[in-house]
Amino acid sequence: MPTKNNRLHQQTNLGVRLVELKSLALKILSVEPKNTDALNSLGLISMQLELFDEAVSFFEQAHHILPDRQDYIDNLIKCLEFYSKNMCGLGRLSVSIEMLERALILSPDNAAITCRLSFVLGLANRNEEALVASEQALLSDPKFVQAYEARGLALLGLNRINPAIKSLKRALEYNAISASAHTNLGLAYRAKGETKGAIDCFKKAISIDENNTQAYNNLGVSFLDSNKLEQAEEALRDAVAIDQDFAEAHFNLSRVMLMAENFKAGWKHNEWRWLCSTFPSTWREFPQSMWQGEDLRNKKILVWSEQGIGDEIMFANTLPELIKNSGRVVMECSDRLVPVFKRSFEGVHAFARQDPPNSEIKTINADVQIPLGSICNFYRKKAEDFPAVLGGYLKSDPKLTSKIKSHYSSLGSGIKVGISWKSGNPIVGHERSIPIEFWHEIFTLRGCHFINLQYGEFEEDLKRVFETTGVSIFQDNSINPINNAEDWFSQIGALDHVISVDNSTMQVSGSLGVPTWVLLSSTPEWRFGLNRSDHLWHPSVRVYRQRKKGEWGSLMKEVALAFASFIKR
Repeated sequence: MPTKNNRLHQQTNLGVRLVELKSLALKILSVEPKNTDALNSLGLISMQLELFDEAVSFFEQAHHILPDRQDYIDNLIKCLEFYSKNMCGLGRLSVSIEMLERALILSPDNAAITCRLSFVLGLANRNEEALVASEQALLSDPKFVQAYEARGLALLGLNRINPAIKSLKRALEYNAISASAHTNLGLAYRAKGETKGAIDCFKKAISIDENNTQAYNNLGVSFLDSNKLEQAEEALRDAVAIDQDFAEAHFNLSRVMLMAENFKAGWKHNEWRWLCSTFPSTWREFPQSMWQGEDLRNKKILVWSEQGIGDEIMFANTLPELIKNSGRVVMECSDRLVPVFKRSFEGVHAFARQDPPNSEIKTINADVQIPLGSICNFYRKKAEDFPAVLGGYLKSDPKLTSKIKSHYSSLGSGIKVGISWKSGNPIVGHERSIPIEFWHEIFTLRGCHFINLQYGEFEEDLKRVFETTGVSIFQDNSINPINNAEDWFSQIGALDHVISVDNSTMQVSGSLGVPTWVLLSSTPEWRFGLNRSDHLWHPSVRVYRQRKKGEWGSLMKEVALAFASFIKR
């Protein structure tokens, strides 16, 4: 049996031989520029060397000279497919799509290429076009299984879940042992909220192909949806055992372990987030080496934020310790948070995130750098590492807070309570949001005034509340949380209490130390843990949990009773 070293030696020899052959073919071409055999050979050699741009050029030249040579056409199509696959793997989806479209010019009725185009269009969120491509593939070959899968995925991307399920089931009618079709059907069931059906599909896919990493990954996520952490961890560990570089599985495993409060291991797997295609942040190209936990006394560290503004606020929870243990902290963050961070963290130099980065950052000459979320590797290794101080770590503008507080006092006696009932998360926001009708029992309680903290579209909801209960939720039109974080923080800092779903509002109130009740769906984010009624990140937060998916009635009655008791104290 050949050893790894032998295989590497063989590959090196092959590479050297290919370079020699390429040099020979180029010499022939220098003498005979229209030698199609030399051009074709150069295309094949360049393709093996993964020099796809060159390979395509050579094949196209050969095809242009002899357009009827089918082997030249076939080689060009094959190269365009390989090129597309390579670009797709690198996340360069527009180039991948272009290569497939060029291949289809040469072979317009090729169902396999049309189907592949549909898949890549779907990855690029061009789902309408993906659906059209899948339909074209089916016109070319009505029994092409992958085309039904592509059609199902395109429909799923368009949130047409039932037609997606129908199309994927049709694929299985033609090929009952298609592991990918079972996996994709599982995705459709999961999108529909049918977790058991999804789990059954992923298990079926694994029974057909025991090395199906996608099925293991999706099985783990589905178990996480059901709060079955042990089964989720087992499935995701199986995925990374098969493919140690499977970034999405590592990242999902981190979510499981962090929810289980196995923080040290969870943060380690969380570092794979940067290689996940759907991760919402991009790596910042600063020249400093990455901080690995070494002594920072008399050293300057550059911290750059990531993800959404709510995550920036939450992960800033670690900054007081970092500031204490380092010589100087330089911060790059959302422009909205610059004044908040400057006021809250004495001595921190905060700059707005921009491209290219602010030139002043370079002049500070930081010694090391780290993404904000990665600080947790060093300061949040166990539950006991989280702060217990109720006062909060961020500070609102004291003058503006006092002004707003005085303004709200004109509403009358009683505590001032901020409310937020919607999540803007594009994936799970609908699960986290609580229809305004379920809040009516809370709104009719005496001894308090409610202030709207909801951003986005809310006017119709407030109108319905007044029409149904006679209660007017105060809307402060001078505050725009989307554009001005100073106003946002000061408004929340002026309140006595906040009741909110899981969104950035509760991150602000928690970071300020304002007493906050957070109302969670049955499948909350890892940051809330599995069963806690407190919140490690924000000691002023109390958590109320939905018992059954989609049912808010019993939870809101519980909150109304608890809040009535709270007001009477």
